Amino acid sequence: MRFVLDFLRVRYLASAAILSLLAVLVWVGGPYLSLGRWQPFASVSGRLLAMAVLVLAWAGWRYLRWRRDSAKQQRLAAELVGQGARAEDASGNDSRARAAQEQVRLRARFTEAMAVLRRRRRNGPGLHVLPWYLLIGAPGSGKSTLLQSSGLEFPLKAHGTHAALEGVGGTRNCDWWFADQAVFLDSAGRYTTQDSDAIADAGAWHGFLDLLRRHRRQPLNGVIVTVSVAELLELDGDAGLSHARAVRHRLNELVEKLRARVPVYLIVTKCDLVSGFAEFFADLDAAGRAQVWGVSFPQAQAAGDTDPLTRFPTELERLLERIDQRVLERLHRARDARERAAVLSFPQQLRLLQPALMDVVQTAFGRHGYAGQPWLRGVYLSSGTQQGHPIDHVISAVAQHFGVAAAGLPPVSSAPRSYFLSRLLKDVVFAEAGLAGSQPGSAQRRRLLQLACWAVLTATTLGVLSGMAGSYARNVRLIGQVRDALDAYPAGPLPADAGEAAFYAKALQRFDALAQARDAALPPGASIPWSRRFGLHQGTALARDVQEAYLRDLNGALLPALAQSLRRKLEQSSNDPQRLYPLLKGYLMLGDPTRRDAMHLATLADTVWRQIFPDDASVRAGLNLHLRALLGPVDGARALALDRQQIEQTRASLRTAELPALVYGGLKLTQPGVDAGQAPRLDRRLGLLSDVFERRSGLPLSAPLPPLFTRPAFQAQIGGGIAHGVQQFLADDWVLGTAPLDPLARSQLEREVLALYQRDYIAAWDSLLADLVLRPVVQTGQASAVAAKLGGPASPLKALLVLLREHTHALGRTPAAKAGAGAAAAADTAAAAEPDVAAEPIERHFEPLTRLLDGGPGASALDETLAALTQMSRTLLGAAAGVAADQNAPALLIAAQQAEQLPPPLGNWMATLSGRGRALTASSAGEALRNAQRQAAGRECALLVSGRFPFVPGSNNEIPLRDFAELFAPGGRMDRFAQQALLGKVDTSGPGWKWNAGMAAAGADDVLARAQLADEIKQAFFAGGGAQPQVAFTVSIPPQAGIRRLQLEVDGQALDVRDGARATQSMTWPGPTPGLVRLAAWDASGQALPVVEYRGPWAWFRVMQAGRLHRSGDLDYTASLALGGTSVRVDIQPASLRHPFAASAVQRFSCP
Repeated sequence: MRFVLDFLRVRYLASAAILSLLAVLVWVGGPYLSLGRWQPFASVSGRLLAMAVLVLAWAGWRYLRWRRDSAKQQRLAAELVGQGARAEDASGNDSRARAAQEQVRLRARFTEAMAVLRRRRRNGPGLHVLPWYLLIGAPGSGKSTLLQSSGLEFPLKAHGTHAALEGVGGTRNCDWWFADQAVFLDSAGRYTTQDSDAIADAGAWHGFLDLLRRHRRQPLNGVIVTVSVAELLELDGDAGLSHARAVRHRLNELVEKLRARVPVYLIVTKCDLVSGFAEFFADLDAAGRAQVWGVSFPQAQAAGDTDPLTRFPTELERLLERIDQRVLERLHRARDARERAAVLSFPQQLRLLQPALMDVVQTAFGRHGYAGQPWLRGVYLSSGTQQGHPIDHVISAVAQHFGVAAAGLPPVSSAPRSYFLSRLLKDVVFAEAGLAGSQPGSAQRRRLLQLACWAVLTATTLGVLSGMAGSYARNVRLIGQVRDALDAYPAGPLPADAGEAAFYAKALQRFDALAQARDAALPPGASIPWSRRFGLHQGTALARDVQEAYLRDLNGALLPALAQSLRRKLEQSSNDPQRLYPLLKGYLMLGDPTRRDAMHLATLADTVWRQIFPDDASVRAGLNLHLRALLGPVDGARALALDRQQIEQTRASLRTAELPALVYGGLKLTQPGVDAGQAPRLDRRLGLLSDVFERRSGLPLSAPLPPLFTRPAFQAQIGGGIAHGVQQFLADDWVLGTAPLDPLARSQLEREVLALYQRDYIAAWDSLLADLVLRPVVQTGQASAVAAKLGGPASPLKALLVLLREHTHALGRTPAAKAGAGAAAAADTAAAAEPDVAAEPIERHFEPLTRLLDGGPGASALDETLAALTQMSRTLLGAAAGVAADQNAPALLIAAQQAEQLPPPLGNWMATLSGRGRALTASSAGEALRNAQRQAAGRECALLVSGRFPFVPGSNNEIPLRDFAELFAPGGRMDRFAQQALLGKVDTSGPGWKWNAGMAAAGADDVLARAQLADEIKQAFFAGGGAQPQVAFTVSIPPQAGIRRLQLEVDGQALDVRDGARATQSMTWPGPTPGLVRLAAWDASGQALPVVEYRGPWAWFRVMQAGRLHRSGDLDYTASLALGGTSVRVDIQPASLRHPFAASAVQRFSCP
C-alpha cells in the first residue's frame, strides 16, 4: 500500500497533472481545431481517442525511459563485477589460488546487493543517477564512523546485511555504502599509499575510474577527506606530513583520470578526543548537534579565481573566537570544578591543533607550481562517537617539559552522539552535488555562447517570419475577439412561453452577440490593415459567416416574434379602427416582401415595443437597430406565412369602420412632416422656475410634448400631410381589398380626417394642462416662494401661457410673403388665410387662456394676476418671518377673488395656492403667538416654576413672592402678554376662553389655555389689584376635645383659644411678619403637645396642604392638623370667591 501511495504521490504527480491539462485542452479546444474544413476533434469519440493516444504515448515514453535506466544501471553493475573477474585473471596463478574462493564469495554478494538496491530504488532514481562520493583517509581516521553517524538510511542494512559492501575488482580496496541520498566509496587506508601491490592496485583503480567516466556524466560528485584529531596531535615534522602528500597525489590522480574538477571536503574527525569537547558541547540538543561547524569557501574563489587558503587562517580564527564567546556561558552552567576546568581549557586545546591543521591543509591543498590546485570547498570539524581517552595536549606538554608522567584522562562516559555531521552532509555536501566537473569560467562561457546562438537564431527567425508571425498573431487576436463576442450568445432555446418581454430580451442578447462578433471580425467601413494580411486574414470570412448567422437569427426569431406581436395586437384592437388599420398593413407586409415599407414596419415595431418595454429605452433601441439591419438597403427579411383567418376577420372589421378614422390612424402612426426632436419640453420652456409644477401622471417635466400636436406639425398636416395620408390610404387599397374612391368622396374624406385631428389636438393640450398641478407646500415660506416665482419677472405661469398661445393661437398664419404688390401678393394672402379656417376650432377653445396675454406690457389681465401673486408672496413671507399676519389679510382675499375670475386650470392653481396660504398663515399666527408667549414669560420661567412650591405640591423649594408677582401680578409678564396679543381676539366671557370668529390661530390652543390659567392665578392671588400677592381670609378654631389651650400664629397674626371656647380672627397672607406659621396646644392636664411649625413665605399654604384642606361649604374650608396623636381642626373662610385655597390653576400651570 505504501508503494502505491509513493507511486502516486511522488513519481507520477507532475505527469498526471500535465496529462490532465492536455486532456482538458483537447476536450475544450479540440472542436475549434481544423485542418482546412476537416475538424478531427469535433466529435466526442475523436477527442476521447486523442486523449487515449496521449496516455499511451506517455506510458510508452515512461516504459522506454525505465528500460534505458535499467539497462544503464545493469551495465554499470555488470562491468563493476566483471572488472573483478578480469583483475583475477591478470593477477597470476598464485594470486588466483590464494583469493579464488574469497573473490567468488565477494562477487556473489556484490551481485546480490545490486539486486537488492534495484528493488529498493524502484520508486526513485537509479543507482547511476544518485551522487557518488569518495572517502579518503588514513586507517582509523573515522570514515566509516562518519557515515554511520550521519543519520542517512542504508538500504543494505535495512535488508538485514551489513551496511557496507566490500568492493571487487578495481574497488576491492573500497567499501560501498549505498545510502538513500548518495553512494559512498569508503577507500581503505592502503588505497592512499597503494603499498600492497602497487602496480595491480593502481591498474585496477584506474580502470574503475575510466568506467565511471564512461557511464556517468559526473563520475564523482565529491571527495571527502578525513583527518582525525589524533593524527593532528601526533603530527611531527616533515615525516608526519607524508599522509597529506599522499592525499594530494590521489586528488591529482582523480583530476587527471576523470578529466574534471571534483569538489573536496576536508573533515576533521574524532574531535571528541580533544580534552573538554564533550563537556563544552554537552548543552547542545539534537538540532544543535546537527548543525555545521566549519568553514565553507565561496564557490567562485574555490573554483580558482582566488586561493582559498589565504582565507583559511582568518576563517579558522573566527571559529575559535566563536568558541571563546561560549566559554563564560558554559562556565556558568558547569556542574563541578572538573567540568569547569575542562570547559575553560577546551579553547586552548583547540588552538593547539591550529598549526598542525594549517600544515595539513597547505600540504594537501596548497597551490604548487607543477600541478593544479585541488578544489577545496571547505574544512569542517565533527565527532561521530565519543570513544577512547581524550588527549590533554596542554598537560602533556607541561609534563614533558618537567620530565614527569602525564596523568591520563578518563574515557567519556556519556552515550555516543554525533556532533556536526547530519546537516554537513545533507545541507552542504549533497546540496553541491552539481558542482563536480565544472571548470573555472566554463559555465559563464557556456551561458554567453548559448545567448549568442539564441540571439542569432531569434534575429534570423524574426527577419524571415516577422510578417507572417505578426499577421498570425493579429488574426488570432481577431478570432479571439470574435469568440469573446460570441461567448455572450445565450445558450438554449428562446423562452416561447415566458411572455413577450422575456422572449425579446433573450433574443436581443443573441442579436447583440452576433452583431458585435460581426463588427469585431470586420468593422463597418474599415479597411483591412497590412498587419493582418500576408495571406492569413480571416476577418472577411468570419464576418461573412457571422452575418449569415445574424440574418438567420433575425429571420428565425425577430421577424416571427414581430409578426406574432402584430397578430396579437390585431386581436386586441378589433374595436379600434384607427389602430387596427396600420397594424394590418404592417402585418401584411411581413408576408409580401414586394409591398414592404421599411419605415412603416420600423414605426409600427417601435410602437409595439414601447408598449412591451415602456421604461427600457435601451431594449427598444437595440431591437429597432436590429430590425433596421434586417430591412436595410439589401432586404434580408424573408416572407412569413401569415394567419389568413385573422387577416380576413380584421378586414371585415375595417370595412365596417369609418374611413376617416382609418386614415387618421395611419397619420398618427407615421406622423409625416413631424420632427420628434423639436417637440417642446416643459422644463426648458418654463425656465429654471419650472419646479413649482409637477404632473399628476408622474411624468417628469422633461418628457416632450406630443410632437403631432404642435404648430410645426399642424402646419405640416394642413400643408399637405393630411392629403398625402389620404392619397397613401387610397393607394394601399390592397390592405382592405376595396375599390378606389371618386374625387368628391376623397375631398370629403380629407375634411373628416382634419376634424379628427382638430379634436385630438384640443384634447392633447387640455390633457397637458389638466395634468399640471402646483407642488404641495407645507410651510408658509414655501408658499411664499411659490407665489413669488409664479408672480415674478420669469414667471413659469406666464411662460406656460406663452407656450400654449404659440401652439394654439393663429396656427394657420405665416409670415407675409416677400413678393411685391399686385396679383402675387393677393394670391399669397388668400393662400395664407385659408388655413385659418382649419385652426379656428382650436383657437376658439383656448381663447379664454390665450386672451390673458393680450395688452401691452403690464396692462394684460395676466399681469394683474401676477401682481396679486406678488402681494400674496409678501404677506406669506411676513407670516413666515414671525410678523403677525391674518388669514383674512387683503392680499390673500384678493388672490382668492382672482382665482374665481380666472379660467381653469389657472383659476384652480390660484385657488389652491391662496387657500393653502391662508391655512399656513393661520398656522404661522399660532406659532407666532406661541413664540410671543414664550418671550413674555422669559427664559427664567421654567427655572422659577419647575419643581417649586406651590406649582409642585410637596416640593421643598419655593418660588419667591417677588418672582411670583413678576409673573402673575396685574401688569406682570403673563398679564402683559394677554393684553397685547389676545385682547380683542379672545372671548373670555365663558368658563373656557375661545377665539373670536375669524381670529383662530391654528395650533395655538395651548397658548390660550395657558393664558387663562395665568389669569385665574392673578384673580386668586392678586384680588386687590396690587403688585404683590394678598389673600384675605378668616380663621376659626372650634372647641377641641381634650385640648385645654391652643395658639395659632400666621405671619405675625396670633389666635389664642382657651378652655374650649371658639376663637375667630381675620388674617391676610402674607401677614405683617411673613415667614412663620406655628400651631401649639396643651391637653386637659396642661401637658404641651408637639408643636406644628412651618417657615417660609408659603408656610400658610404648606399648613393647609398638611391639614388635607377640604371644602365644607360655598366659602368654608376645613383643615385637620395632627399634633402628636391629637387632631386639631381649623376652619378657614376666604374673603372672596376668587381665592387660592383650591389652587388647581397653580398646579396645572406650566411655562411655555
